[in-house]
Amino acid sequence: MNPRRAFGLMFILLIGYMVMLQAQAKAWPRSAKAAAYEDTRLLLQAAGLALGQTATVRLTLKKSGAVPPAADEAELLEMGRSWSGQLGMEPASSLTGLPGQAVYRQESEAEGCKQTLLLTALQEEASYVIVRIECEQLAAGDAERAVKLQQSVDTALAAVPWEAAWNVIVQGGLKERTESEAVAALERSLGKLAAREVERYRDTGTISRSYRSEALNGYVLSGGEKVHLQAALHVHTQDESWRLTLGTPVITTEY
Repeated sequence: MNPRRAFGLMFILLIGYMVMLQAQAKAWPRSAKAAAYEDTRLLLQAAGLALGQTATVRLTLKKSGAVPPAADEAELLEMGRSWSGQLGMEPASSLTGLPGQAVYRQESEAEGCKQTLLLTALQEEASYVIVRIECEQLAAGDAERAVKLQQSVDTALAAVPWEAAWNVIVQGGLKERTESEAVAALERSLGKLAAREVERYRDTGTISRSYRSEALNGYVLSGGEKVHLQAALHVHTQDESWRLTLGTPVITTEY
């Protein structure tokens, strides 16, 4: 498997990390929602320092968390249809996936972006819900549009008992053409986030680092260390261009 894909998938599979984040969010000194929105603003501002405020980025907003388990696939379908209704989405008529591994999935448009709802069983203890919004083209300086998308989801689901946390990923191409220049561009963004490196990973064409940040609110624990931010640089072999990915608290997409 491609190492950078494996590294990203590793975090997708570590649902326990996100559950931990949900619990930690309760301890934040102010509203967890307000803190999450501020993290989104800061991440996009940081990306703008590296890419340019007028640069176009790919934005992924993902809110996920556990809910009481569905008794069977019929109930999972009804749960999914109910969640679709809350989000103003057309309910799906059936589940996808294999027997015993059924998933409720529905997609719709949201302010020019793609919104996806996923519900799946999480062993016997709970079901798991993910609301994901993907914007293929967003100006790095348009943080308020991103926050508005988050607020729309939170408002629609305000009455739903759901302990969930936001995960935000920003990705864009750098104009820099050498590794040293790409790393310098990444480091330009870190000052905005008061970030201190705690972990690093390197493979051919890929540099990934994890940071503790005094500016960001959401975090996961890795080896007893708080991680608020992950950053990755990847070089395209065809044209030797560099792509920057920033995620708070982690990157859960391919980079």
